[in-house]
Parts: sequence; structure tokens; C-alpha cells
Amino acid sequence: MGAPKTRADIRVKAMGVFRRGDQILVNEVREPDGTLIGFRIPGGHVEFGEKSSETLVREMREEIGAEIENLHTLATIENVFTYAGQAGHEVIVVYAADFADAGFDEQDVISAQEDDGTAFNLVWHDPDDLPDGLPLYPSGLRDYL
Repeated sequence: MGAPKTRADIRVKAMGVFRRGDQILVNEVREPDGTLIGFRIPGGHVEFGEKSSETLVREMREEIGAEIENLHTLATIENVFTYAGQAGHEVIVVYAADFADAGFDEQDVISAQEDDGTAFNLVWHDPDDLPDGLPLYPSGLRDYL
């Protein structure tokens, strides 16, 4: 029998759907061993005292140096999952948003960086035609696109 679960075990995230025609902006999701397991829209964890819309604005500034606008809520998705052998539980507020600078829409690959300095790329893909038929995260997002 494991330790009792607490409310702290549930993460709150804000994520954004950025569109370019039929494509949306995503990054690769990999297991710790590097295996590609899917694609997810950009965003991050809501910090204490921060509204979810503020989180998405902050994350896009921090990760790619972009200002965003026209945020409106698309969905709230609850996700219970296993990643790297660990159970996870998150509540995600998903926003539709636009880049204030249309130049981001023109880049096929956008270089990004996590808080810890880890580099990654955001790329445009048609959510109905992802490479290798891999899933789109968060699970259930397709229903709102």
C-alpha cells in the first residue's frame, strides 16, 4: 500500500493551441530513454497565485520569447496518466491564442528552452496527420479542435 494521495499530487497546467492553417504548434514528447511517444501543445505548470491565462503568457515568453494575444478558453481537460513509470494527475486549461508577432507563424521550427536550460523545438503539424500516427497530448484535446 502506497502513501496516501494528497491534493498536491494533482498538477494544474495551462496550454495553448496556436494555429497556422490546418496545423497547430506542438513539441515532441519523449520517454526518459529518448523514445518518441507523441506530441503536445506548449504550456506549463500554473504557479501558486498565478491565473492559468497568465501562466500561458509567461511560459511562451520564457520558452520562446514570444508575446501572445487573443487568449480564449477552449477546454478544461483532466488527465490521469503514467509517464516514466510514475502515475500523474493533471488538470489542464487549454487556450486558443495567437502570436502578437506573425513572424512566429512563418517559422517551421521554433527553438525553445525549458526553465532548466533544456533545449527543444516546437514544430507545426496537422493534428489529424501526426508523424507515425503518434498521439496528441493532452489526451482528449482533439475533441476541442
